Order: sequence, then C-alpha cells, then structure tokens
Amino acid sequence: MASAAPIQTRPYRSHKVPACTRCRSRKIRCHIDIPGEPCLSCRERRLKCQYIESTTTSNSPTDDGNERRPSKRRRHSEPEDGPSRPRSAPILHKSTNNPSASIMLAPHLAEDVDIFNRHISQHRNPGFVTDDSEPSEYQTLRHDENDPVVYLSVPRFRTGLPPGSGCGREQVEVLEQIMGPFRREVVELYFNNVHYHFPILDDETCEYLRAGHFAKVPNNLMCVIYALGSPLWSRSDTLKMHPRPDTYYVWNKAISAVLEDFLSPGMPTLQAAVLDQIGRPSVSIVGNITLCGRTVSLAQTFGLHRDPSKWNITENEKSIRIRLWWCCLISDHWSSIAYGAPPQISKGYYDVPRPTVASLISQKSNAQQKHAITCFVHMCELTELLGDILPLVYQISPDRDELSRKVDRFKRELNDLEVRLPDWLPLPNRAGSSMLWLCFLSVRLILARITFRSAILKGDSTLGRARMDQLRIASSAVLDFILSLGDSQFQDFWLPYATQILVHAITVSLRCTVETQDPEIRNTCVARLQRTIAHMQHARDTYDWDIAIYVLERCTEPVSRIASLNAREEPQPQVPHMEQLNLNMNTNGHGNGNIIGVSGANANDALMLPPSSNANLEDASFLLADILDPNAFDFSWDALWDTPSGMTNFSI
Repeated sequence: MASAAPIQTRPYRSHKVPACTRCRSRKIRCHIDIPGEPCLSCRERRLKCQYIESTTTSNSPTDDGNERRPSKRRRHSEPEDGPSRPRSAPILHKSTNNPSASIMLAPHLAEDVDIFNRHISQHRNPGFVTDDSEPSEYQTLRHDENDPVVYLSVPRFRTGLPPGSGCGREQVEVLEQIMGPFRREVVELYFNNVHYHFPILDDETCEYLRAGHFAKVPNNLMCVIYALGSPLWSRSDTLKMHPRPDTYYVWNKAISAVLEDFLSPGMPTLQAAVLDQIGRPSVSIVGNITLCGRTVSLAQTFGLHRDPSKWNITENEKSIRIRLWWCCLISDHWSSIAYGAPPQISKGYYDVPRPTVASLISQKSNAQQKHAITCFVHMCELTELLGDILPLVYQISPDRDELSRKVDRFKRELNDLEVRLPDWLPLPNRAGSSMLWLCFLSVRLILARITFRSAILKGDSTLGRARMDQLRIASSAVLDFILSLGDSQFQDFWLPYATQILVHAITVSLRCTVETQDPEIRNTCVARLQRTIAHMQHARDTYDWDIAIYVLERCTEPVSRIASLNAREEPQPQVPHMEQLNLNMNTNGHGNGNIIGVSGANANDALMLPPSSNANLEDASFLLADILDPNAFDFSWDALWDTPSGMTNFSI
C-alpha cells in the first residue's frame, strides 16, 4: 500500500510521478486515483495516458536539480521539434514508474500504420489541437516509405499490479545486508573482471555504480551485479580477509529478482537477464535455456534487432541498443552450441551493425581494458560467423554437395577472421584472449564435425576415415590449448559456455581414440586426455576454476575407463600363425593336446590366455556404450554422432 500512496495522492507539479502528455499540454493536474489505470482526465475521455520522456528511475524517483533543468528546456522546445522526437525510446531505455511501454510493430503492419498516419496529418484541421496535445498510440521513429519503424504503446504492468510495486526490492535488501559495508568492493570486482569483457551496461548506469549511487540502479540489475562479483571475492585484497557469502544463495536471490522483473519489463530487464546467463558458476542448464528464450523474445519485441543508426533518438540510446543486442546474440548462439538447442536468432532477421572499439571504450581506459574490449569486438565477428554455421549443425536432411561447399566457404571465412586478429592474439597472455581463442578452436571443431557428417552421408568409408583424422586433430587442438593455460589464464574472463565446449572436445577425442586402428595414435590420445583431466583438476583446486567442475563430473570416469582398457592391451609376442603351427592333438584317450615344438606348460600358457589379454580396443565387439554412459550427457548421443552402421570397428 505504501507504493500506491504517491500515485493516489500525487502532489501538484510533482517530479516523483510524471504527468501524462495530455494533462501537461492542457496544464491541468494529472490525478491518478486508480493504480495501473489512466489518470482521471484521460479515463473520462476513454483514452490512455501517454508519456513523452522519462524523469525517474525505479528505485530513486526524485532526480537531482541537474537532471530536472534539461527536462524543462526540452518541454519548451517541444512545439518546435516535437514531431521528430520519439516518445517510446526513453520509456524503453529507462526503468520508470511509467505505466506505458512500447513494442515494435511488424514491418507489414508498420507500413499500413505509417501510411494512414501520414494521411491524417496531411488532412488535419488547422483549428484542431496539435499532435503533441493529442498523441496517438503509434509512434514513428523512422519515416521511410519502404521500411518505417513504428512502435505501439501498451500497458507496462499487469492488471492489478500497481506501478512502482518494487520488483526485486526484497531481494536487493537481503543482498545488501549480506554484503554489508563491502558493497562498493563487490561492484568494483564486477568492473575489473566482467564489465570490459562483456560491456552490456550503458555509461549512465556505470557512472551510478562507480559513484556508489546504487539506489538509482534498478533492483534486479543490482542483484545480478552482486551475484557476479561474489564468486570473485578472493581477488580483492580487502574482501579476502573476510568470509565470502554463499555464492549459490546470492545467485538464487538474483535470479528471483530477474524473473520477477519480467512482470513489468524494460531495458534493465534485458541487461540483468543476459548478465544472469553469463554468470558463473553455471548450475542450471534448463533455467539458462528458458531464460535465453525469454530474453531474445523480449529483445525482439523492443525492436533491438533493428538498426537504430537513422532513428531520431540520442546517441546514448543508440549505443545502448547496439551493445545490448550483440550481447543477446552472443548469449543465444553460444548457448545453442553449449546446450544443443537450435538458436532463436537467425541470420537475415536483424540488421544491427557490429559495435566498434571506439564506441565501447573511453579515453581514460587502460591497456588491459582496451584489450578486453578488442576481444569482445572480435567475439562479435566470430559469433556472426557461428550464426551462419549453426543451421548446418541442426539441419535434419542437408544436401550433401551443398554441405561440403558451405563448409569450405566457412573455413575460408574463419581463416580470414584469424588473420584480422591483433598481433597479440591468439596467444592467451592478454585480458580476454583465452576465451576468444577457445571459441575459435571450438568453431574449427564444429566445422570438422560437419565435414565428417558429410562423408557419412556420402557413404564413402575411405573419406570417412580421413575426415575422422581431421576431427581428431581439431579436438586435440582444444585439449592442447587447455594444457597450455597457466595462472593468469585461469583467472581470466570465461563465459560459462566454455564448460560444454570442453565436454564436447573430450567426447570427440574419446570417440576418435576408440575408432582409431593405430596403437601409437591411441596411446597418444589417451595420454593427452589423462593430462587434460589432471590439469583441470589442478586448476579447480588451485585457482577455483569453476569451468572445470562440470567437465570433471562428466568426463573423469569415461577417460579413466578408456585409459584402463588401453593399459591392459599389452604388445602381442611374435607367434607363428595358427595354420603354420600344424596343431597336432594327442589322441591317447587322456585328451591332452600339445603344439608341435612347444612344451606342455608353455602350450597351456599359449592356448589358455586370460580373457583380459585377448580383449583389445580393435575388437569389433568392443562397445563405446560399455565405457560411456549416453544418459550422462545433456545431448542426444545418436543425433550428435550420426553413427554409421557401415564403418568398420565401430558399433553402438
């Protein structure tokens, strides 16, 4: 009830609750007597309240004097440039108590709306009130006959949910009590270890955070920032002297605030949801998949998939939309590879330009921050190429010839991207470079897997064995890269999708180990797998590298069993072939059979070998399912491997 009191008793000329456009233009009191409903004046005319600009934030409705004065200047200039100023963008970009939000209309409907709006504006009676005093529910941000951009105003809140009800307020109060006097140190950990690697927050929000004005930051976003900083507790000289809060409890509070904020979503909802998906440790795969779908759907509803460069909005608003869309794209495409679900964003359905280093970095940034931003920009380029590759991964009945041609083209494009990398890449000795190069290697592994699939579809066993060798080399490159990592790399920025990438690489290497007929290659693969597992165990125990936790849970036992079976395969002595031994069994009634030239005891040793000595990895009856439990993985084993029935030495 306390949250509804300011709405029911709105003071005259109050900046705490904004007046609607119609009441402001008529210079009458905007009296909101029913929460979530239009004001009294608009309700009497059966109209909805419209709002031009945002003047408040969700947690601190009162702005300071420096922010109020520009609002007055804009109001006096509205009759001059009001029609060119979009009404929806400020509402979308700031979390407010405003009960109105805006969604983008479909292109075909936007054309129709733009045409009849143009017709109405051309035939308006000059004596009638202007468009500013009686605004339409439609706001056109881009007047283009071929491609107009039109937004529709809709209620932001559910019926019965009062504006300013405080989504996430309870959670942020709990986390602030947990963090105590160390809130600023936790926020500083976020900036030092996450922000420049994944710059989703706008400059205004960053200024509030750095200045300690946490009340001006939306509740859900503040909760997620606390959750992202708490696992890095030991990296702060101040915090490591104090007990670290329970990371899982902090994340549960943050996720609760994020989901609650979807009841009245805005741009901060998207920012918090994407940051939630890249949070570590990642423990809820199903939750991340469903949250990714909601985030992408909301981003497209707000029109983030369209290029805002020519819209009549501020440069800061354009920057917010561009960086937020590309963060959504990275989350969608790499979660598709990690979790095995087709992407929800397809190429051709967005035209947002890639961000540049200059648009994301400030002049005061140091060299480490510039390196991190540079890696993010190259990550955007690689993600766009991944979006072209993903349809080949999930296509059910691909064309074999077209599949090969596309893979060759994608390999050339990947090489071109690698050539454009800075001189200090791909060596993992700069901020952000470790995750970027792992993504490059994983894309090579995906392409090698697709080429192997094309060989299976063609039914060429010789080509299939050659492609299997390429697949083994690609997976070995990923494992060798992990073996090369050290202290600084393990403490670098990692996306949670690195966990599933490593699981896939180890799984491919296990298959290649089982399939190969060369004992030397098999021994090399087994030794590499064992060293990789040991190296990740060391990283988990020494550097608290949570990326290794899921990998070790899924892959330690299969690698151990493969290594155990490989160790039991001893080199066989050079014994003449059975047909040349001329077995001569003694028929004296005792049933004792001797081999010519071999004594009785040695003959028994030769003929009665233990079963474990006869079992080897080249036996056609050796089943991969005996070593790996297909149900232990979070993806369909049969669908992933396209198991060929005609290939030798392989059966499941």
